[in-house]
Amino acid sequence: MLPSLSKVPALAVTGSRALHVSASTHRGRYNFYNKHKKVTDPRRADPDYFEKQAAKLPLDKNYLDALVLLWSEKVGSERELMMKASDKLIQHDGNYGLPELDKSKPRLAYEKVDALTDAPEAVKKVFSIDYGERRDLTDAWKRELVESVNKHQFDHNSLQAKIAWATALIRHWTMLVDHLQSKNPKKPVWLTHRIFLMLGYRRKQLRLLREQDTAEFERVLDVLQIAYSVPKPPEHIKTRKAWSEHQLRQRVEAEKERRLEELHEKLKIGRDEEVAKLDKHVSDLKSELSRIDDRLNAIAIAEGTQVAGVKGEYQVKLVEELSETVIHSILWPRDTKRATA
Repeated sequence: MLPSLSKVPALAVTGSRALHVSASTHRGRYNFYNKHKKVTDPRRADPDYFEKQAAKLPLDKNYLDALVLLWSEKVGSERELMMKASDKLIQHDGNYGLPELDKSKPRLAYEKVDALTDAPEAVKKVFSIDYGERRDLTDAWKRELVESVNKHQFDHNSLQAKIAWATALIRHWTMLVDHLQSKNPKKPVWLTHRIFLMLGYRRKQLRLLREQDTAEFERVLDVLQIAYSVPKPPEHIKTRKAWSEHQLRQRVEAEKERRLEELHEKLKIGRDEEVAKLDKHVSDLKSELSRIDDRLNAIAIAEGTQVAGVKGEYQVKLVEELSETVIHSILWPRDTKRATA
């Protein structure tokens, strides 16, 4: 609360001095939490890295807590992976995937000046890449990458040349971002936003090249050292709960398949011997059944209920019906003359 001006002691104000009364500002109630983290493990560049790690978690009472920690790592790594994973810059040798340059050579604008051929070394040094601006270095990197994948020396508008041009910009700007952050931890958004737009532009050119020429697409990826993966639609809502439930469901299905496979392997062990035993047992049962049938037939013949030596099967109903038809034809003969009249 500000004190009233009547209670402020009188001060002698001389010259251009003035009295300023302001309230003190306080920090927020909660500290700022930055969920984005620095990624140093190149294995995380794999799009399915965290899903594979979730599949390796032990199914114990701490499984859900481990999924929560894994989700926080996944979310914290997304931005860094989005900006660096496609160029394999998570762990690099310091060159950021850019070609080595002879910085003592003239800048591109003075490369074809004949006067520099016989000029003193001091003059050559002034017009060299090393004494130029950052743009001169970028232009040299662009030309090196474009010439490594273009179709001919005058090719500057093909998809290959555009991809190489965008790659040089992305890697150079990434180097500049890391250099600026080494002095000031605040991320230069004005530059990272341009990198994001250039990544989208290059991804579009790569998609077009992949649709037109697969062999050339593979060659460009190999020469420029670009990691390209086809983005797949998410199978679940991108929230921690939905992701955890999805991973748990996948883990349960995998565990079921694993146990069924183990049972199948156990069943296959000694299967031939068991099948042979079952076949022998079935044949013994059939032999015993045939002996019982023969014994029953002999008893029926002895009792007179069955005739011995009958070929085929004895159809009782058929014999009765035929006998009845014959008797009726004898008792009531059919008059053929009356029937024809």
